[in-house]
Amino acid sequence: MAQWQQDLDSFFVGSHQTKKETKISPFERFITEIALPAFEELRPAFEKHGRSVSIRSSPSSAVITVLDGTTEEIMFRLQERTLPDRKLPYAQVRMRERAGLRLVTVEAMLRPGASDYHTEDITKEDIIQCVLQHYMSRIKLNR
Repeated sequence: MAQWQQDLDSFFVGSHQTKKETKISPFERFITEIALPAFEELRPAFEKHGRSVSIRSSPSSAVITVLDGTTEEIMFRLQERTLPDRKLPYAQVRMRERAGLRLVTVEAMLRPGASDYHTEDITKEDIIQCVLQHYMSRIKLNR
């Protein structure tokens, strides 16, 4: 085998090993270990009341969407923002405005009060409470 073929083979083998050895980021770990289990815990509670629930994730976000029939009631997306001193998880929440005619998107912190928390500080219960707070306030406004 020619040297160039060996070099090419080594390149691809090394590239494949590098991808396997890539470390998972703290936010990716947060999505898989905290956010998705929180969303999965919410799913049967919403379905019990006749709602359809969709859960999606990627390395940079996790999303739960709740539908009443074909009408989207709420879309709750977890993302991460980089600040000078830390990375901060936050929620992007899309819901219907009071008249119910158009969707409005807002950003929300995952804990009430100051935003001096870190990704590692957020629990499954924090996420569940945040989703429910936004969902129930939306339902209350549209009734």
